[in-house]
Amino acid sequence: MKKYIVILLILVIIFNGLTGIRELTDLAIVKAIGIDMSDDGEIIFTAIVTDTSSKEKVNSGDVYSSKGSSVQEAARNMVDISPKKLYIAHLETLVISEEIAKEHLENSLDFFIRDNEGSNTFYLFVANEHSAEEIINVINEEKVDMVSFLESTQKYKGDANLQTLNDVVKGILEDGTQMTANSMSIEDKKILIDDMAYFDNWNMKGYLTKQESILYNMLLNHTQFFITSIGEGDDLIVAEVTSCKTKYSINKETKNCIDIKLNINANITQTGKNIKLNDAESIESIQKTIEEDINEKINNFYKKIKEEYKVDILSLGNLLYRKKNKLFDNPNYLEELDINVQTKVKISNQGGVKKVW
Repeated sequence: MKKYIVILLILVIIFNGLTGIRELTDLAIVKAIGIDMSDDGEIIFTAIVTDTSSKEKVNSGDVYSSKGSSVQEAARNMVDISPKKLYIAHLETLVISEEIAKEHLENSLDFFIRDNEGSNTFYLFVANEHSAEEIINVINEEKVDMVSFLESTQKYKGDANLQTLNDVVKGILEDGTQMTANSMSIEDKKILIDDMAYFDNWNMKGYLTKQESILYNMLLNHTQFFITSIGEGDDLIVAEVTSCKTKYSINKETKNCIDIKLNINANITQTGKNIKLNDAESIESIQKTIEEDINEKINNFYKKIKEEYKVDILSLGNLLYRKKNKLFDNPNYLEELDINVQTKVKISNQGGVKKVW
């Protein structure tokens, strides 16, 4: 008897699940969405609906655009021009305009956070100096695989990161931290992953430079690979970082100081003729030079964060909060907080045709 009851329960579960299944042909599967605001204050919703018959892993298909008083309404109004209901569970890319990012981010993202059919594991971009609709159209025209494009940029350049919407929202909701997002622009009718945008709570404040974006990702352990160069001409040193691990701790002697320790492995990929790599002493000297250069760049970056950006994108306040440091009780803790940077560089490969013994 028990055996028949178990079989019956399994059949009920299976057939109950089947009732919720919809054919792919009944859905408009969306891979990329753009959100803009019109001059009259309405939301412009632009979506790439993929061709389900194509096996290509690209963001291309038909582009539809609609308007509404909210993201929800604009998405619903898509049924006026699209023969199928939008299905965003496979969404990979969300592009928002600068206006949305600066003034209407919370309300715009609320739809994607709450949507019970959606997933929060897609990537958020700010449309840098272009509308989100323009970005979406170029993505579609050029058949850009945005996931692969972002992964390659993060891996080989280090000035982008792979934060999903979940990560971005976490950066707003956690105590003592602020969010960042990748941005996109158009150059020569091609998509370019551009400078990272930084935010104060739900409001975008500006963009980091390329070097600052690399430093940010390095300090937050968002990248393992990037290129750093020192000097020029005959004194040039170019190093390819192959691994980087950053650790934070509150200074034991000074409670308003955070120790930042970086362990870096790098390969020398190019040098000027004045740079010698023929003995262990020379290599040690170059390691020290790279360490000093990275320390200086980080200190200058942090100074700019404190004095110009005034936004804790490095999540230093979160460390103070977790360690119950009283400095966090001060709303302007960033102004009083110092850092002590210690970088350790190990050159794993110095290149060239001679082996150093």
